[in-house]
Amino acid sequence: MPIQSERNLYPGVNPHLNSSLQNEPGGWQSFHSEHVVDILRGINERLPSNYFARSEKTMQISEIIPPVGLRSPGHTVPDVTVFRARNAPSGGSGSTAVLTATPPSRSDLIVEHLSIEYYLPGVAIYQAGEGDLLGKPVTRIELLSPANKPGGAHHSHYLAKRTETFQSELRLVEIDYLHETPPILSDMPSYALKEAGSFPYWVLVSDPRPTLNKGLTYYYEIGVMTSLPVITIPLSGTDAMTLYLGAVYNRTFASSRFFQMVVDYTQEPIHMERYTSTDQALIRERMAVIKAESQVT
Repeated sequence: MPIQSERNLYPGVNPHLNSSLQNEPGGWQSFHSEHVVDILRGINERLPSNYFARSEKTMQISEIIPPVGLRSPGHTVPDVTVFRARNAPSGGSGSTAVLTATPPSRSDLIVEHLSIEYYLPGVAIYQAGEGDLLGKPVTRIELLSPANKPGGAHHSHYLAKRTETFQSELRLVEIDYLHETPPILSDMPSYALKEAGSFPYWVLVSDPRPTLNKGLTYYYEIGVMTSLPVITIPLSGTDAMTLYLGAVYNRTFASSRFFQMVVDYTQEPIHMERYTSTDQALIRERMAVIKAESQVT
């Protein structure tokens, strides 16, 4: 019998959910959108009074995962997916079905991807009363997606946008829950390659001040049984704020029935072998504790 919960039963990132999201078509995009909303709320709850945060077009392009047989690494998510079939059914979730005026020459399903790039949402923090009427942007927060990490179809695009961000003197916070892909910086040890000193999850906080050559990037190293950190986010001048990332993550988990249903604590995470042997043992120990506690209650 499955063991499920409305709460995240791990101290930090839930490895069952996290592995599923990285291996199910469209899973990560769904989580990304919902988690960014909660990050935005968490930031606005704690920002100084002269700052505000809002959701904006991110630096990242999402990657479409078309049906089997039609997959190619270069596709981006379209605004509309058009289906043509001899007896076309009604539209499915997230797409629009269009009945063609004349029957197509083939009876199989054809998917056409419109050449419209879909940018994942991100968060920007503004200093009110500075710059134009909206305010002055000071810090960006990015939740990294698979398509924009090394090996992804849009990695080079993301790196270019990253450079533009620093050249604009904006601070940058990058949240990386993606243990199955290499880290965003080449000099960081790769958990995906089981390199020594690596961690499955990271948060990078980069501040290009006073200059690009003297700016620093701070790392938060996060293990599979580690609580998510309280992050210090730099703002304008010496201003800063704290984000309780663990509380935000747990809010996202608890608010989604889908995420709760994906996680069955009696089943090991998908592709358990992509965790280190040490982390596999930790996950199994936690699963055993959850099972024992469920039998008591």
